[in-house]
Amino acid sequence: MTRARYCCRWYALAAACLPAFAGADAVSDRLHQCAREGDEAQRLACFDAIASALPKLETDQFGMTAEIAQKRSPGTPLQGNNETVTTKIIALREDAHGRLLFTLDNSQVWLQTEFRPGTRFAVGDAVRLEHGAMSSLWIAADHDRKTRVRRIS
Repeated sequence: MTRARYCCRWYALAAACLPAFAGADAVSDRLHQCAREGDEAQRLACFDAIASALPKLETDQFGMTAEIAQKRSPGTPLQGNNETVTTKIIALREDAHGRLLFTLDNSQVWLQTEFRPGTRFAVGDAVRLEHGAMSSLWIAADHDRKTRVRRIS
């Protein structure tokens, strides 16, 4: 495989992943820097570094609201369509209104938006964050333990 063809394949693969997360301009700039790298081993290492960061960036964007994106960096566009994120509850508490606040191992904080009697969660539970109908988001430990949530940080 020629050097130019190899570079183009990496560039195309990385560019195809860009819409999956916000901050695409920064990643695009990094891709262009990698493509300009003269040394083949350093160019490959540069692309590998970008590719290894993609899963974390995609997970971080799950449930991102415009308000959270604005707090993090003004002017950042909201993007991302992950179907499900699997994580673990590391802290759980009730707010003043009796709603649960979930702190997850990916540093995200989610607030229960509807009370569901009998639904119990515990620290250490493996959970999934899922999209529901009409842009709703759900946290689920299994089929019997599921509640609607919204991301607050």
